[in-house]
Amino acid sequence: MGAISAVWSTLLRAGDHVLLLNDVYGPTLQLARHLERLSVEHTVVRSPGEDWEQHLRPSTRLIHLESPGTYRMKVLDLRAIADVARARGITTVIDGTWATPLFQKPLEHGIDVVVHSLTKYVGGHSDVLGGAVIGSAAFVRDLFYAGFQLQGSVMSALEASLVLRGLRTLPVRMAEHQRNAIRVVEYLQTCPEVAAVHHPHADLPADHRLRREQLTGVTGLIGLDLAEATPQAVARFVDALRLFRIGPSWGGYESLVTSPSKPGGKAAMAAQVFSPGMVRLSVGLEGADAQIADLAQALDCLAR
Repeated sequence: MGAISAVWSTLLRAGDHVLLLNDVYGPTLQLARHLERLSVEHTVVRSPGEDWEQHLRPSTRLIHLESPGTYRMKVLDLRAIADVARARGITTVIDGTWATPLFQKPLEHGIDVVVHSLTKYVGGHSDVLGGAVIGSAAFVRDLFYAGFQLQGSVMSALEASLVLRGLRTLPVRMAEHQRNAIRVVEYLQTCPEVAAVHHPHADLPADHRLRREQLTGVTGLIGLDLAEATPQAVARFVDALRLFRIGPSWGGYESLVTSPSKPGGKAAMAAQVFSPGMVRLSVGLEGADAQIADLAQALDCLAR
């Protein structure tokens, strides 16, 4: 969040408007709400289709997006968004953490600024906090003197060394995350207890062309909707898992599971266009055989 906050504070002024596209990182939405008290307004478009442009205003200064998006992993047309924004003088910022710098290069599709959470795949060992901002030399210079130095989001030497360690093994780890995730996705698609699988490898027709054009690989973060779409079913499934441990982060060597589904939270889930049976898996490096076996026994608990 230090990277995102630095970008936003460098770009935005009172009276500006931010358009958020896709299912974005939860704390990013919290930041947008926080800035309302400083007269920065925002609009969230969770399922952007051809009509997302109608939400632009004369005061829109920033379009912030994720692609693939959080939980539902929807892939957006980066070039189309960048072309519209550039024609209107609007800066585009993408959180590219899911795809990593290896599997997606948004600058080549016209996006102005890319942010990455180094905490996730780049660090890779669940032992570092950090963020990165990639953009033009002029923008990075402005960010250095405004959003970066003044907010104090400075990485320590120890954390920087851990990020460098992660970078050295990133290609090898991502290849394994991808292999495991593809097998897990294909397994989940055969399970009657699973109503939907959210991942670019699921080959959703609307995302197929964009995946081919924008993504050179896929990572281990998967969303799924249980057919028994209740918080109680989610709790039974998650509690039955043994290899997948409960954890809100992702991108490390270990497999993790979490869910936004909570008792009494049906209205909030519906507002986010999420199923009450939604679960998120982070497929780690233990191997697809062990991961699928764990998922199978947990899904079997739902069928009993």
